[in-house]
Amino acid sequence: MRISQRTVAPGNVLLCVLCTILVVSLIGGNVLLNCITRYNVASSQVRSWKESLDAAETGGDIAYAELRKTISDPTHAFSPSNGWTYSGGAYTNSPVTYGQDNLSTSSRVDPFYYDGNGNAWYRIRTKGTAPVLGLKRVGMDDRMGPNTRGDSLLRKIDFNYDHFVATYGPNGDGVGQTLLPVSQPQASRRVELIAAPMTPFEAAIKAGGTFYGLGSAAYIDSYRSTTGSYDASVKTNPSDPRYPDSRSGTVEINSSVATIQGSIYGNLYTNGGTVTKKTTSIFGIIDNNVPFSLSPFAMPSTAGWNYVSSPTMINPNTTINPPVVNGVPQETYVAVHVNGDIGNSSGTGPSITVPAHVHLEVYFDGNFQTKAENIINTSGYAGNLQIYGISPTDPTVQQTVNLNSGGGSTSGFSAVFYTPSANFTINGAPDITGAIVCKNFYGNGNVHWHYDRALDSAGDAVDYRIISYVEDIR
Repeated sequence: MRISQRTVAPGNVLLCVLCTILVVSLIGGNVLLNCITRYNVASSQVRSWKESLDAAETGGDIAYAELRKTISDPTHAFSPSNGWTYSGGAYTNSPVTYGQDNLSTSSRVDPFYYDGNGNAWYRIRTKGTAPVLGLKRVGMDDRMGPNTRGDSLLRKIDFNYDHFVATYGPNGDGVGQTLLPVSQPQASRRVELIAAPMTPFEAAIKAGGTFYGLGSAAYIDSYRSTTGSYDASVKTNPSDPRYPDSRSGTVEINSSVATIQGSIYGNLYTNGGTVTKKTTSIFGIIDNNVPFSLSPFAMPSTAGWNYVSSPTMINPNTTINPPVVNGVPQETYVAVHVNGDIGNSSGTGPSITVPAHVHLEVYFDGNFQTKAENIINTSGYAGNLQIYGISPTDPTVQQTVNLNSGGGSTSGFSAVFYTPSANFTINGAPDITGAIVCKNFYGNGNVHWHYDRALDSAGDAVDYRIISYVEDIR
């Protein structure tokens, strides 16, 4: 009799196979779920989140370009034809849509502060929005990066309603909260920029083209008139408390073509130059990679000017004295617009005398020529005599400013010149307090040039620069 032995091997194999399939399925399902989550997040939500910041910054660029027009082209600044409207003291524009992903941006620009010169400081608030494609789900997690909390990012994606308007109101000031439906899921980000006015005289000499000068024994230094009168010994005396203000005689040249002689007690900036401390006497920083631009200067608006009945026009030997109240001369502000040249190539040239307590601004359309000794600023403060050259509308016309001190005369002047389209020439060895902005600069004498640091914020705005950038992370 034979006894049959049954084997259990086939059953064990089947059980092992089923368990293996189950484990592999669980692993595969988890991997697939994780991949779907990551794909949805990486390809849609995170991309939209980053693109919305790009859109917000693009809106800032658009608003900043319009703001700069208030200086260079005021008649076309914030034009309604470009989608801008003015209401409640602020400019706003219609949403601008661009790019293959249909990004949109809108901006609000408002002045929030006026400095001592009457120049406005502006706040630019922009919103950038990007559509969120893919699955409309809450699968965002913290595994996208060590510092990325997916749940907090998720709350900033608008699936059905604009969360910012619902919580903070359309302007973020807690006013006007409402449930604002969105047409499709979107991500929005907001940035705020502060645009500060750039005043004309931030350097002793600023040339938008070539530079030649000065004499071998010339020097450029600085001081601050609000802390005392100029003292030539301060720049070489580190123990003097005024010493830090004596080393700001900066020269800026937007060209690689520069012949620099003498000593500069300040910084030197060129655009592609090869200047080193072995080739010239510079007591500050040398940077040969600092490009800049000088926009043409237009006659500012005279809408706020207060015209007086007398004198009706400026004739030779016209005198305007400050009024006196109870024996005290009053600070007097005078602006003169000359529709043509000031001086010519013959004779000694005109004289400009500014008595104490008078602040004079001269605007001229043509050329300027006189002797340095004919510019008499009694106060000694360069900011009290500001001379502006209106840029020619014809680009083929070359404006010139020629100051001849006359045969090596050391007579000087205290004044500032803002002539961004003019070739500026100064001969002789005058003693100058002030600043000059010009196209090309040429000087061949041993000039002693003193930049007054009180000019840092003097004058009307000639451009705007962004000084602050923050993102509203709410």
